[in-house]
Amino acid sequence: MGSKAQLTQNRSRVRRDELLAAAIELFAEGGSRAITHRAVAARAGLPPASTTYYFETIDDMIREALGAHVDQWTADLTSLTQVEFEADVSIDDAAAFVTAVFAARGPDVAALELSIFLAAARVPELQDTAAKAMQALESLVGSMLARVGATDSAHLAAAIVALIAGTALRRQSGQYSEQSEALLLTSAIRDLVAAHVLGPDTVDHALAELRKAKA
Repeated sequence: MGSKAQLTQNRSRVRRDELLAAAIELFAEGGSRAITHRAVAARAGLPPASTTYYFETIDDMIREALGAHVDQWTADLTSLTQVEFEADVSIDDAAAFVTAVFAARGPDVAALELSIFLAAARVPELQDTAAKAMQALESLVGSMLARVGATDSAHLAAAIVALIAGTALRRQSGQYSEQSEALLLTSAIRDLVAAHVLGPDTVDHALAELRKAKA
């Protein structure tokens, strides 16, 4: 059994985490304007004075809530790079995989993650946190590329992450169906991987031939 001081410290940590989680929920519903001391305490089911006990200002609470959320996202991505898959990963099966991901994480989820990430990236103190999240995503993509045989693919992984982010943004417009978005993303990734495998000389030659044909 822990000491009384340890129990108090643990309870304090739990309460603080509950407040941060409540702040993120409110952010998801109405942005930073929805986050007030009273609203966060009420959402967490804690006394109104709880927020001012743990956070000096609303800005402090928002900053820490965003940072904690991005840190957890980074940890989740990092853990995925350690997963061993029984089945071989195939580019040809990527469309079905992306479609399943889109079905599980709809545009509303993508919108929330985008808004949280952008809000965090705009805070100078959280820019390093946001950068680490992008690095974790690129590492995850890189590990998947390695499984299909694409080596020395750091630049390729960065380009694919840009495609994923762009797709998340476009999904908000509803311009294409979710199935079409999955196919478009998969096709773009396939093209990038193919260009990477063929190499810059082959790609440059193909582009030169294209320019000749146009002339």
